[in-house]
Amino acid sequence: MRKFFVKNIFFLILVNLIVKPVWIFGIDRNVQNAVGHEVYGQYQALLSFSIIFQVLLDFGLQSYNSNAVAQSPKVMKTLFPNIILAKGILSLTYFVLIIALGLLIGFRGHALFLLFLLSFVQILSSFLLYLRSNVSAMHRFRTDSLLSVSDRLFMIVVCGVLLFFPPWDAGFKIEWFIYAQIGSYLFTGAIAFWICTKMTALDWRHFNFGKVWVICKKSFPYALLIFLMAVYLRTDALLLERILPNGKEEAGVFAAAFRLLDVANNVSGLLFAGILLPLFGGMLARREPVAPIVRVSINLLLPLAITVALAAWFLGNDIMTMLYTNATVYDGKVFSILMIGFPGFCIGYVYATLLTANGNLKQLIVISVFAVIFNLGLNFILIPYLGAVGAAISAAGTQALVSICLLVTAPRLIELKFDFRWIVQYLVFLLLAFFICFFFSRTDLSLVYKLGGIAVSAAMGMLGCGMVPVVKIRELLVGGKGR
Repeated sequence: MRKFFVKNIFFLILVNLIVKPVWIFGIDRNVQNAVGHEVYGQYQALLSFSIIFQVLLDFGLQSYNSNAVAQSPKVMKTLFPNIILAKGILSLTYFVLIIALGLLIGFRGHALFLLFLLSFVQILSSFLLYLRSNVSAMHRFRTDSLLSVSDRLFMIVVCGVLLFFPPWDAGFKIEWFIYAQIGSYLFTGAIAFWICTKMTALDWRHFNFGKVWVICKKSFPYALLIFLMAVYLRTDALLLERILPNGKEEAGVFAAAFRLLDVANNVSGLLFAGILLPLFGGMLARREPVAPIVRVSINLLLPLAITVALAAWFLGNDIMTMLYTNATVYDGKVFSILMIGFPGFCIGYVYATLLTANGNLKQLIVISVFAVIFNLGLNFILIPYLGAVGAAISAAGTQALVSICLLVTAPRLIELKFDFRWIVQYLVFLLLAFFICFFFSRTDLSLVYKLGGIAVSAAMGMLGCGMVPVVKIRELLVGGKGR
């Protein structure tokens, strides 16, 4: 099983490392540079608002479906049509609610039109994620890996033309960016739907509103968890835009920093979680030990996250200045603080996914309630005085709190033995990574060479600390038997 996991995760990371950075740095970053902090800040606030209530589109169906199909692939035949029906009903409910709430909190005119478009984007995105959950639940991880970047490839082509070729390059509009997202999700969703119909013979006569209601009831704990996570992960930009007089500008600064955290998550932890949920679900159903997969995942993710966070702390200002035309020291400070939360995200992608697969939703909901209270309280205290810096402190602090709670909770509920030697390895690596980043930040090298030096040195440090057992990984990739 470890061989199967490692092979697929390396393929997934490779595919995303090729596409996602091009999307983030070649397209998304240039969109913000083209329209400016204020326009993009408003877009980010509206996007965050639409994402917070995205739970109504999914209602936990994706997680429920992923677990159910992974444990018993035959259920997809009748489950698929009913979930499609359920998502259609939920999409209509979401659309009406999001527009009504948007009017209630004061969005009008152009802002309301953008919210209308973004609500359609979220509906299409939700359908695509559900379709992909079937592909990954069937352990077609390579197919899912290609689907995970297909929408971005579409947008890279469309937005690349609009951003860099006349006559469109001179007057790029944020609406064009949203239209491209709608087109990309329609295109990729159609492909994903076709793949699902080829994986199993679907029973389209099996529509049953009673079963839909039962599915939604079973999915409610997932829905509540997703909503709480959306609140503590996505309210920062919205609160900045609503609380401060110059809120759109501050939200734009936060969005520019959050973009880099987002790309770090997208090419690492999120990809792991997509594979780990059905993998853990199947292993736990078969009563197989999950500790080896947990350890491999953490060893691949956490050292990388620690290095990235420390590099951002020491070189944040240089990185933001290189990427954004009007970046200041303030932008660099927001980015440096925000990235401190990245290791916490990576811990969550493994341990929260494990608890979800094991059905420990009650514990995850309790942790998320505390995270929401902590995040909103800190934001309302800090944002009026510190602006985007306060939002960054709140985001990083919340993620640290969540990761500590997960590290305490998971071993108590699932048989994961405490390993003192493993903890010492990480303490040694943390000190080593700190001195590596500090050293290169004080050199006269260009930023590219500094980052390259940090990456190479940190990789050697991982090997030296024994976090990446090269011989075992080589055996998993080229030797051994099957899965």
